This record gives sequence, structure tokens and C-alpha cells, in this order.
Amino acid sequence: MNMRPRLLACHFLTVLALLAWTSTVLAQGELHRVLSRLMAPPHIKTEPGFSAKMLVPPGELYDPLFMIPQGGNVWLTDDGGEEDGTGSRIVSVDQRGKVSIMVGITTTVPLIGWGFAPPGFGKSAGEIIALSQAKTGFEGIFVNHVIQRLDPSNHYKPAIICTLPTTGSVGHGIPGVGADARFGPSGSPFGERFFAATLLNDFIYQVNGAGECTPFANFERSGGAGGIAFTPDGSQMLAAVAVANRPGDPLSGMKHQGGLILSVSPDGKINDKPFAKGFDSPLGMDFAPKGFGSYGGELFVADSGETQAPVPMTQPLNRDGKVYRVEKNGKIKLVASGFINPAGVRFIGDRLWVTDINGDFIGGKRELPDGFLVEIEAASR
Repeated sequence: MNMRPRLLACHFLTVLALLAWTSTVLAQGELHRVLSRLMAPPHIKTEPGFSAKMLVPPGELYDPLFMIPQGGNVWLTDDGGEEDGTGSRIVSVDQRGKVSIMVGITTTVPLIGWGFAPPGFGKSAGEIIALSQAKTGFEGIFVNHVIQRLDPSNHYKPAIICTLPTTGSVGHGIPGVGADARFGPSGSPFGERFFAATLLNDFIYQVNGAGECTPFANFERSGGAGGIAFTPDGSQMLAAVAVANRPGDPLSGMKHQGGLILSVSPDGKINDKPFAKGFDSPLGMDFAPKGFGSYGGELFVADSGETQAPVPMTQPLNRDGKVYRVEKNGKIKLVASGFINPAGVRFIGDRLWVTDINGDFIGGKRELPDGFLVEIEAASR
């Protein structure tokens, strides 16, 4: 029997298998190359008097947003990882950067700004209250957002408190493109109220313990408020505003005319004189404690720079994000640069934590766990 055809067939199959294996290896190599580029942690450059380290590098967090100290660790909303109509989670980060999941991705629709309800907040006291999209996906950005409560005693089961009402003339009055949200300081004129900022219609809303959700402050004259903070004495709210070119889409990737920090009274009246100016797209804010070098009492602000949307799928984004501090005279000074899209800032003891969502955000249409968390320390001056 002539074995040559059989040997040739075997040889041919071996070559095909080898080619398939080579193709797989090359494909895996290309995938690794692209992912390595997208997931590479940026170099954070600090100004004299400060130092920075990557506390949680890319690879664990999607869109790390706003932080709250809790039980010795820090809890934060991490938006991303959509799955069957849900997507977003709350994670806990310890002082060494170890991440633990507290509320999983399959629990709720996207969570944005949030807080733990104080004792005087009606029947929801002790529960998580959160500004949320009504549904996942890109289209969820542009519909009326909701205020949710998550009950820790019932596995954080979510329930809607209210749908934010359509208000104003900008963005058809739709409270979409949610941003920061938080409770007013206890004992202050803002106490027992939850405040939520929506960039699409340029409003901040307020929620009380009875579940009533109403407009609080109208920012149509300047552009939507992205970040919320309160002065140390609790007398004023501060709102971080990226002054918009009109008409414009908050996700169009346009350059803003400038960023401001505006103060707001407890009755929602906006002071036209800026608390600080000179930013591009300011967002998260927090006041430094006395132990933060000699910068105690100064306001620290995350500035995300120019928004790139839609996000390039295989290329890293511009590293134009910065952190500034506001001196007592209102002038701003650079603290650190090299961020991509910094969002939340929070002082944890005598250190400043900064979250960065990088390129994974719903409006950017890229789903990768490329977010990261940076810790900044201050030296005495």
C-alpha cells in the first residue's frame, strides 16, 4: 500500500495546525500589546512640596468616582462593567490599596454620586442614597436620572425614591449626565438634605427625608455643576462649573471656555463672584485638614481637562488632567499633573486620594477596568 498520500495528508494537517497555532499566538500578542498600552498607569508629576504614588493601578476599577470614608477603609462608586441591565458597584479600598467589592455589578443600575443617609433623613436613615441613571448604556445618560436608596440590611436591594423632574430650558430640561451628589453637613443649614448635580440641564437638585425631589440651584447662566463641596463652616455650598459654549453637548469633546468654583447659599442662590477661577473642567473638591503639610484649610480640586468622547478604542487618552489647590486669596496653584480624567478627591487622614476614570466611561463607549486611584502626600513648607 502506498503510504505517500497519507503521509502528505498528515503533513498538510500538521502545517495547518501549526499555522492556526501561530495565528493564535500572534493574535494574543497583538491583543496583549494593545491592552498593555491602554492599561499602562500614567506618570503623575507633582509640584515641589508634594509626592504621589499609584495606590490602585489600572486593572481593577472601571470608573472610580466619589469616595466616602467608612469603617477605616474608603468606599467609592465604581461605574462600569454592564451586565444584563445592571452595571456599577461600590467597592472598599484599604490604606494599602486592596480592593473589596461591597455592592456588586449585578445589583443596580449605574450609581454616580452618593452618601449614607444621616439619622434625621426619615425612614431611609443609614441607607445608601445615590444619584443614578434610570438604565444602563449610552442612552441612559440622556434620560431623567433617579434617586435610589440601597438598604444594607437587605443585601443592598435598590429602590427608587424619585425620578428627578424635568426642569429648565437647557438640554430640554432633562436631568441627565449625572455628576456629584452628597449630603449637606450635619448641623449646617444644608443638613438633612441630599444634593445631586445633573450636567445636561445645568441644575442641582435637593432631596429631603420625606422623599421629595425638587430643583435647588439653576446654573443655566454658566454651565452645569459637576462637583459639590461645602465650606468647612457649612455656611456655603461650592459648585465646580465648566463654563459651556452654547449651544453644546456635554459629551461633544469641545473645549470649555473656562472653569469656575461658585458658591451657593442654603436657599439655592448662586453668588456671581467666583470663589476661584482659572480651571478647565473642575469636578471633585475637598478641603485639606490641618495635618496636610502647611496647606490646611485650602481647597483641592480635580480638573479633568478636555473631554474626549467618543473615546479612541485602541489609543490612550490625553493626559491633561490636573489637581489644583486654591489659596486663601483665591488664586489657584498646580499640585499634580499627568492625570487623564480625574473625578473625585477626598482627604483620607493626612493624605489626598484622587480617583481617575481614565478612558472607561459610559459616554466614551469603552468598557475596560482602566480606572485608577492615586494618593498624594504633602511635605511641610
